[in-house]
Amino acid sequence: MQQNGINLQLFAVTLPENPDASNKATAGKDYKIYINTGTVAVPIWTKVGGQRNSPLNQTADTIDVTHKESGGYKSTIAGLKGWDISLDGLAMLDDPGVDAIEYAYDNSKQVNIKFERPDLKYKTGWASVSEFSLDVGHDAEATISGSLQGVGPISAWTTPE
Repeated sequence: MQQNGINLQLFAVTLPENPDASNKATAGKDYKIYINTGTVAVPIWTKVGGQRNSPLNQTADTIDVTHKESGGYKSTIAGLKGWDISLDGLAMLDDPGVDAIEYAYDNSKQVNIKFERPDLKYKTGWASVSEFSLDVGHDAEATISGSLQGVGPISAWTTPE
């Protein structure tokens, strides 16, 4: 493509990178949830379509270890850990990722999920589908929402091979 005699493709390819490494912010729209529709040995990561918001929440119970020598202040340590993902998105027709979540909910099956960052690093884990809702307001877009409750640990951030 040319504009005023300048090859814009060449220009775009040779743009320099900002040397200021302090601005590494990312957009939430670039984080994706996938459901394994293959096997454990050979996963097929199927994107959940229509995603809008899907926070990954990692929590730990609090254990009170306050005693008479803690100076009148509470003292706590972390207890059992857990994680969950709250799904929120548009209801897309014929979406295999959403269909897999609904199937898992209907049949009380666990799902193998992948939570992927924009740099393609990801976490994986097993979850139970504890909620799956379809909202079809007469004057609004049709949406889905759900909750994936972690079963055991979620992995550390993994770099793709």
